[in-house]
Amino acid sequence: MEQQGTTGAGRGRQPAPRLTVGSLMPGAQPPGTAGPPGAPADSPAAAREQVPPSFNEGYWAFSGGAVSGPPAGPDFTPGGVENLTYSNPFGQLVERVWFNGRVVYAIEGGEVEVDPSRVKVAQEYQIVYGVELDEAGKLKTEPDLVPGQYNIYDSVPGMEQYSPIWQFNFVVVPRDYVPNTLRSAEDCRTSGYPILRSNVFEN
Repeated sequence: MEQQGTTGAGRGRQPAPRLTVGSLMPGAQPPGTAGPPGAPADSPAAAREQVPPSFNEGYWAFSGGAVSGPPAGPDFTPGGVENLTYSNPFGQLVERVWFNGRVVYAIEGGEVEVDPSRVKVAQEYQIVYGVELDEAGKLKTEPDLVPGQYNIYDSVPGMEQYSPIWQFNFVVVPRDYVPNTLRSAEDCRTSGYPILRSNVFEN
């Protein structure tokens, strides 16, 4: 499931809305926007643009029924984690995923059947101790996952290679592998570990 949001690129003017990995990456607001009356200048509310009642749609955030623009601020915390505020109103499973050494969040929409020669797909890497694929590139059994290792995305929305459909690549590592040593698609490709590209796709 993907929801629309804005990016943090371009601080001087509002950039074009884009989808994010889990539809959850916050965006920047134009300078000079004000929060609710009486809000301290450095409060989260003050960093949001109030939405006039005459507006009927937009890329908005909500707090207690109040409508505002998305929170201002950097896309990632200093620790490299997506700077996210999300209430998960439908109680969906959310996972942590590596992208270029930083942590983003994703909501899995389930396995899908696609023809990658006709449908654009992005690449997802799963780190495993072992995996078996059949002649069609499908899983024979569930892979032997590395406990504690996050999956890895090769792209996020706004990148040319991004797609909401993910093709699984299984990176086979030895038992002494330290979880989360691999944190990017480039790490996987240059690791020297075997990589099995499957015909398993998820949204």
